[in-house]
Formats: sequence, C-alpha cells, structure tokens
Amino acid sequence: MILIKQLIILLIVMLALFLIMCVFSNRNGNILKFLSPQIMFVGCFIPGVIYAFWYVDKWNLHISNMTIVAIILGLLIFVVFSYLTSSIYDYILFNPIYLKKAKFKRNSMSDINSKVEGWKVIVLIIVQLISLLLTVLFLLKNYGLNLSDAMFMYRSSTASGDDAIPLPGIIKLIRRIALSSGYIVTYLYLNGIVYKSKKNRALEIVCIILAIINGFLLGGRGDGIQIIIAAIVQYMALKVYKNKSIKVIPFKDILKVIVILGCIIASFTQLGELLGRQMDFLKYNDYIAVYLSAELKNLDTFIVSGDFGHPLTESLTLYSIVNSLGSMFNQPAWIHSFDIPFRYYGHYALGNVGTIFYPFVYDSGLVGVVYYTAFMAVFCQIFYKNFLKADKKGNIDLNVIFYSYLAYIILFSFFSNKFYEMIFNTSFLWCIVSWILLKYFLLRIRVKV
Repeated sequence: MILIKQLIILLIVMLALFLIMCVFSNRNGNILKFLSPQIMFVGCFIPGVIYAFWYVDKWNLHISNMTIVAIILGLLIFVVFSYLTSSIYDYILFNPIYLKKAKFKRNSMSDINSKVEGWKVIVLIIVQLISLLLTVLFLLKNYGLNLSDAMFMYRSSTASGDDAIPLPGIIKLIRRIALSSGYIVTYLYLNGIVYKSKKNRALEIVCIILAIINGFLLGGRGDGIQIIIAAIVQYMALKVYKNKSIKVIPFKDILKVIVILGCIIASFTQLGELLGRQMDFLKYNDYIAVYLSAELKNLDTFIVSGDFGHPLTESLTLYSIVNSLGSMFNQPAWIHSFDIPFRYYGHYALGNVGTIFYPFVYDSGLVGVVYYTAFMAVFCQIFYKNFLKADKKGNIDLNVIFYSYLAYIILFSFFSNKFYEMIFNTSFLWCIVSWILLKYFLLRIRVKV
C-alpha cells in the first residue's frame, strides 16, 4: 500500500505541474485565463486524486500503470491540442489577410438590462412556475404521493431503463425553455450587478431561483449546479469586460465563490436526501469520496479487466448519437444499453462513473483517449476564444451563454463523459434553439401600449 500511495503522490505532482504549466503559458493576461478549457480540465482531476489518497486501504485502490498512462496521456493531449487550436485561431483572426474580414465587437453605450422590458421576465417566471407545476404533478401521479421518493424513483427508473415512464413531450418542451432561460436570466441579473442597473433585478432573481429548483426537480443535482457554475463564469467574464486591466480577482469576489461552493459541498448529503437518495449509511467523508474519487477506482477496475475495443454501434462515447441514429433509421441493432455497471467494493458503493476517459478506453483503448480527447480540446478552445471576444455589456451574446454552460461539462470531466453525453444529443439542440428564441423574445419583441 505504501507503493500505491507513493504512486498517487507522484500523480498529484504531475497534475500540479501540468496545471502550473497551463497557468504560466496562457497568453491571456487577465483572470479569464483561469477559465480556459485546459486549466479547468487539468485542475478538475486534482481534488479527486488527492482525496483518493485516504481511500487506498478502504477501496484496495491499486492503480495500474495503464490507468496512470491513460490519465496522463489524456491530459497531455488536451493541453497540446488546446494550445495548437489557440495559436491557429489567433493566426487566422489577426492575420492581415483575414483582418479586414474580421468583425470586432465594441463596447455598447448601454447595458443589456436597459433593453429588456419587465413584463418579459414575468412571462419567463410564469413559464418556470408552469414547468414546476406540471413536473410535480407528473411525478406524484406516476411515482407516488411523496415528492422526494417520487424524484428518486423517476431518476432510478430512467437511469436503469426499467419500467421508466417518459416525460410527456409538452412537459419536456416547457422544462427545456425554463432551464435554458435560467442561463440567460442569470446573465441579465449579473450584468445588472456589474453595470449597477437595478432594472428587473428582483424579477430576475426570482426567475433564477425557480430555474435552479426546476433543475433539481427530476432527482439530479446536475442541472441546478450547472446554472450556479455558469453564474460564476458569467460574473468573472462581466467583471473583466468592464475593467480589462484587472489581473487579480478581488478578494471579496473570491470569498463569494468560496462561500457558494462551500454551501454546495456542505449541503451535498442533505440535498441528496431531499432528492430521495438514501445515503445515510455512509459517513460524510465517504459520501464525498464516492463523488470525487471513486471514478479512479472504477476506471482502474475496468482497465485492468482489459475489456476494451468495441464497434461504433456499441460506442459508449457516442452513445446518444448512435442510439438516436438507430431510432431515426430504424436500425434496432444500433440501439444498445449504457454498459457501465454500478460497482461496489465490499459495502462501499462506488457508482457507475469512471472519469471521461472510461468510455474512450472502452471504445478504442488508448487510441480512443487520443482522438476523442483531441476533438474535445479543439471544440472547447474555439468556443473559449469566441467567449473571450464576445460583447458582454449591451448584448446577449450566445457565445458567453454557451461557454458558461460548457464550463460545467469541462469541470466535471473527472466525473464522467459529460462532454459527449451533453453536447451531442437532441436535448442540447433544443437548448440552443431555446436560447435563440429567448434572445429574440427579450430583445426584439415589442408590445405597443
């Protein structure tokens, strides 16, 4: 066990060196460099690896050499392709040949809240309330009279696919609009704080709270936490855009973020119980370990089994796309189950997640880690660069909204394959359509009185 702990310490040191390299080699001079994909991607693995140090004995955590190679290779590929993409992007954007064609955003004279009428935010609040009401009625009708238990039963049945009762299409549509509006209204609210506009502020905070509740209502924490993380990203972006010379995050802002994240972590077990998850048999430390570090144990268990290299029609990485295409083209052989078992070690429940690299290795071994990670790095870096140059004062720039949405996906790469699961599916297409329609509604629709 001493050797394993030394190996984990070595992995922590290597991750820390990667992170330091990313910070000091980032040419972006302001604090938004800490929101770059490569820094978030490398940084998100460090807490879980550190926490795993205390679970070497409890979980018999023998990390194999190939597991170490898969993690280091994945991080290295992500960092390298991020910087290559950034260099090519800058070359194209600032090359004299293309410079004349490039359109640069200018600061608007007025902030975005001055362009949004209050009745429109009220309409969005009504949509949130309708979404909440319809979802609660659906859960109670189909899964019992206790809302907490109903949420848990719904989530369990949809995760396993056993006897799952799907949400009616109309409820799905209203929920998608409600959740999508959460990102845009959060941006409006934070824009008002940064540019000291009090217009619609009370209505906006009500809408945001309802959107977060909507996110938690189907038994998962992800949608609600994603809006909170998006808010942190948006706030940092707005602060830097207002004062481009800022190079250090003000202490009071750091304190706010620490308090928010601390509240989330401290209430994680209570929130889980509220959502119907009976985890009281675990101590708090063990509960957090399941979410932070069990992914390493699960990834290692799978890699040691050697069961990787599967055809595209059985892909875990592209699970949503392949299954959707199977339904679309009437190819039942393409429709397959999500083949990551729920694992245990003794009486410890370790879940069914194994970092973002689990499906990559499952599909194509270490080669899969290379090309799936490289594509993700290129994709994220392009939208990060678009995010940096977006207008963050007088417009609802969807590049800002999208990157704040993407930040959660990158940060939770230590947990599971959020990127391919959440970006390449029909739900995200509806999310984009919702953002476009909401932007049009807020900025273009006018009612003459």
